[in-house]
Amino acid sequence: MMKLKFYYYSCSPEYVQKIDLGLYDQIISIISRIPKRPTQSEINADLFWLFTSEGWNYDNVPSGAADDSTDVGDINQALDDIKKNNNRNLCLTSTTLDTRWHADFAKSFNSKLVQIEAQFGKVEAMFKDFCGFRIAYAERRLNLGIVIVLSDPPAYFAHRKNAISGIASFDIAKNTLTTIGLDCPIWLIGIDE
Repeated sequence: MMKLKFYYYSCSPEYVQKIDLGLYDQIISIISRIPKRPTQSEINADLFWLFTSEGWNYDNVPSGAADDSTDVGDINQALDDIKKNNNRNLCLTSTTLDTRWHADFAKSFNSKLVQIEAQFGKVEAMFKDFCGFRIAYAERRLNLGIVIVLSDPPAYFAHRKNAISGIASFDIAKNTLTTIGLDCPIWLIGIDE
């Protein structure tokens, strides 16, 4: 089971629970079920299956999730059914700008939109995620943005340190949030093995 770190930027656990009583526990449960994986693409595939099995909408199917099977938990859901039920528009960053940006996952809780970005890529992509949340919040669409990153990428991927330089991490994300001064609620979650 994964160990998790949290940082609440302009929000709190109570704020998350006010969006939906089960939201906090659902997010913790989903992320805690991710097994240790050797690559970022495998983690993304696991998150895809875990979030969509809980009714979350998604932007795109990660390459590692292109078939109808997963070995994560007891998920028994066909990819075709997931695709039929997907409302990708909930993942849109903006409905007024022509950005065509999408969050990785999104779900509406009684008209309260929550978007999730799983960022296992470069730090620069994390900045785009923050900017996307800020835009959606400014449009009064987003109630909460959630960013999932690794707490310590070199430790997690010790077997391939040369291939992961510049990856977003919990401390970089936290320090960036406190420095750039966004005015939208963001729940930062760091994954440790």
